[in-house]
Amino acid sequence: MMNKNKKINITYVELSKLKPAEYNPRKWAELTLEKLTDSIKRFGFVDPIIVNSAPDRKNVIIGGHFRHEVARRLNVEKIPVVYVNIPSIKKEKELNLRLNRNTGQWDYDLLKEFDTNLLLDIGFDDGDLEAIWDENLGAEDDDFDIDDELKKIKEVKTKPGDIYRLGSHLYTMLNLVWQHWYPLSR
Repeated sequence: MMNKNKKINITYVELSKLKPAEYNPRKWAELTLEKLTDSIKRFGFVDPIIVNSAPDRKNVIIGGHFRHEVARRLNVEKIPVVYVNIPSIKKEKELNLRLNRNTGQWDYDLLKEFDTNLLLDIGFDDGDLEAIWDENLGAEDDDFDIDDELKKIKEVKTKPGDIYRLGSHLYTMLNLVWQHWYPLSR
């Protein structure tokens, strides 16, 4: 049961004293670490690491393994820590999973207000951006029949290698079939 009156204390702890949990199921790509490193360089450690203070689990990291790894790579001596006393390894693992899984959802309407380059720089990918603007990318059914339209073409005016600019996108015709257009940049 949660104690509502207990204050959270942030303590700066030597990095060498902290131990990553051997069971931590999160993995990361090098790009993820680069993005987090950039963020920490810009803003510092604004999110403390969650560490167990129970005697048998003393200094085992429960949440914040990425931040711990970035601190190690940056040769940081001390990082902010919030200690929690969880003697049960089962409960410790549960909290680790919850901290890693409970990431919430995005309000896509509010995200649309942010600069796309900032979103990409922070780590949003093409899939995220599609989700943000997906409603505007949909097509209405207008009874367009691609086969009928293709039959109407008497002379092909494009050739492989032709490059077209549509807004900020560049496309090249790879072969004479329309579905093989390829975006060169986004």
